[in-house]
Amino acid sequence: MKPTIRSIAQMAGVSRGTVSRVVNHQPNVNPKVRARIEKIIEQTGYRPSEPTDSPLATIGVLIPYWPDDYFVRQTQEGIRRARRLLHPREVSLLVRQMKTRSDEECIRACEELVQEGVQGIVFNSPDSYLLCAEIDSLTERGIKVITYNSDLPSSSRLCHVGQDVLKSGRIAAGLMARSVHPRDQILIITGVLEVRTHRVRANGFIERLQELGFRDNAYRLVECNEDEQLTYDAVSHALRTMPNLRGIYMGTESVRGCVRALQGVSAPLTIICNDLTPFARQQLRRGRIDFVIEQDFPTQVYEALLLLAQLLLYHRPLRRTLRYVGTSIVTPEAL
Repeated sequence: MKPTIRSIAQMAGVSRGTVSRVVNHQPNVNPKVRARIEKIIEQTGYRPSEPTDSPLATIGVLIPYWPDDYFVRQTQEGIRRARRLLHPREVSLLVRQMKTRSDEECIRACEELVQEGVQGIVFNSPDSYLLCAEIDSLTERGIKVITYNSDLPSSSRLCHVGQDVLKSGRIAAGLMARSVHPRDQILIITGVLEVRTHRVRANGFIERLQELGFRDNAYRLVECNEDEQLTYDAVSHALRTMPNLRGIYMGTESVRGCVRALQGVSAPLTIICNDLTPFARQQLRRGRIDFVIEQDFPTQVYEALLLLAQLLLYHRPLRRTLRYVGTSIVTPEAL
């Protein structure tokens, strides 16, 4: 039998990742360990260029369906960044892009990845009990799961990498309160409150408003399912029924519907939204949006992939179950 990285690792009593680092002349290997591995390589006649060797780890990546493909492109950029850093002999990435938001499609994709031999999955999905159960099932079968962007904290996932959505909502409320008086009214547009990210972000916004002296009747929270037409209808209705409306917080993706509903409105309104999409950037330049709360989207999937690769290759334990990327405030002047 020809020697492989796996067999050399067993003979040396180290991980496959350590052998790979020696083979690829990478640093951070104990000199005595390196010498032992090199001796075994010499004795066995191992050649790293042999095509029989497969990657040491295979990781699946799920890209969810988004109506705005900006988020798909941002996720793909994070994957490209990870590919540039992860050696193909060490890590193979299998990417699956969802065509719907159904739990069934997501579960089916996970099971297909398992059939293809993944040892871990980087997961992004709504907070669903079915998907939590799927992650628990994957964990029981030895598949490591790290979530990015959208967390499932009630599942057995190992770690989550994403924006601190509670903080992002609080930041938006703090900005809003600088231009809107507590006697004025604010419209809050969210996606679906069953989705944890939307729910926590809205809760953070409301929590901070209340701390700043705004009463319950000063704001209205509307679920618009990330739908442009529903958002247009909600904003139009608020303009007719909220005489002191002075601020709109778009805690969801359907910013186009909001901007469309505000065409021709002369009343002073402060508009705050999340995510610096090309459309949000354009409206920020035109003065139709005042602030954007931006999250570093590519870094979320990038860091999730690196964490999972380090865990699978080097058995490096995860120090934290939550890793937050930066949250920034973008104004027209910052563009």
